[in-house]
Amino acid sequence: MKRFLLILLVIFSCSSQVRENTPPKLIRASSPSQPSWVLKKKQSTDHYYFVGIGKKNKNLQEARKSAIEDGVSRLLEFIGFRATTKFQSKKEYNDDSLKEEIIQTIEGKASASVITEVEDLYYEEYTDGYVFYTLIKSPVKWVEQERKRLREKVNKEKEEATRLLGEAKTLFENGEIVKALDNTISAFEISERAEENSDLYAESKDLMIQILSSLRIELNNKANFFYKEGGSDEIEIYVKTTKNFKAVKGLLLDFDCSDKEALVVAKKGLQTDEKGVAIFNVEKSGANNLELGFSFSLKRFDIVKKLDEDFYNDLKKYNNIVKLKVNLKLNDRLKAVSSALVLIDVENEQNKYSPKFQEEIGAKFASRGFQVQTVDISKVLKSKDSEESLRDKIINFLAKEYKNVKNLILIYRNHNYLGEIGKDIKFNEYDLGDSQIKIYEIQTSISVIDIATKETLKGYKFSLKGQGLNKNQAIENAEKRFFEKLDEFFN
Repeated sequence: MKRFLLILLVIFSCSSQVRENTPPKLIRASSPSQPSWVLKKKQSTDHYYFVGIGKKNKNLQEARKSAIEDGVSRLLEFIGFRATTKFQSKKEYNDDSLKEEIIQTIEGKASASVITEVEDLYYEEYTDGYVFYTLIKSPVKWVEQERKRLREKVNKEKEEATRLLGEAKTLFENGEIVKALDNTISAFEISERAEENSDLYAESKDLMIQILSSLRIELNNKANFFYKEGGSDEIEIYVKTTKNFKAVKGLLLDFDCSDKEALVVAKKGLQTDEKGVAIFNVEKSGANNLELGFSFSLKRFDIVKKLDEDFYNDLKKYNNIVKLKVNLKLNDRLKAVSSALVLIDVENEQNKYSPKFQEEIGAKFASRGFQVQTVDISKVLKSKDSEESLRDKIINFLAKEYKNVKNLILIYRNHNYLGEIGKDIKFNEYDLGDSQIKIYEIQTSISVIDIATKETLKGYKFSLKGQGLNKNQAIENAEKRFFEKLDEFFN
């Protein structure tokens, strides 16, 4: 039984293979015999003839359309048009005879339409589909006029593309990158229209790559943070060309951001200025870290994408090669910005500078993440200056001598010895007699000031008292409490 089944399987396999290898058979044809024009080109003094052959198709209408398109392509190639054309066909029936009017829109060839005629049609139906043939004719006079017109047009285009490329090379040598790109793209577009100008087309592509590969996109400043309060460090993008290391002005830039919901703005527009610089800022983001990428904009190359998508994809690769990546971290603005810390103690209405204690407070700020440096202001400090007057003196001093510093953290401490409880400080409800407990008060104000605008960004005040068996002990206890209260500022 097993042997019988095996024999049947072998027979079935062989019969299937025979069916698969069987050549397609002719079922019928549209006429009893194949027309002579299918194999032998028809000729006349008035018309040029072209035979179109459609790809085998199981749909008769699709096979016919393919044959007509092939015939028109052969006509256009004979005239000189590139075969990158689109066809529209309209059918008219008149006394059972089929007429085809083919309207050809010739891309990039100015206005020219082809009105030709399908003189004859023939098809064969096979077991695997239809093969369609069509005989197309076009007047000799019209064809020759078009061939002459195209020769003249191609020559003019060659002259124009050559001129544009020559200017582009000179501009490139002089570092005029944007103008060089514009000329090169124009030459690319013009030379693409005719196969005869393929050498200029290739030259345009090569020059475009040279120009773009010479670009260097750099970060022109330190940009590290974007802030909880909104905004970020300025992102100053600088573009130059390695051709002569000049700044590239007028280049349209583009950017992407790891946070798609982030709002990134260009302060003065997306084009680089006279110095090759464009400035960006992150207005808001919900992320903790951001990666931004800056490169040349591909919008300038829309025509390239339309004409040659493969080459456009090459340009996209160069776009990624020269792209600059910038990473920013979320931070508190007051902490991230470089600040100068100044401490002024006021005792008995006299301004005093305490460098040692100022250093201790500076260390406290630094431990909380502030970019802070303590500043010696003894040169500008006057003991009798008012708080407002001294504030302006310090800001002007920092603006002149510490140009890297953006903010001023100004701490004023007013010291007051209140005296002894029961003697200098009395309570109506209690008679404490000679308590010998001394009280010392420190009233503190902390202001964070933008040095450029003199605007107060944050202010905080607190008052504390220290007590002891003597004045020095009271002062010491007050100073200890000072650091505890200072923590409230950070929170």
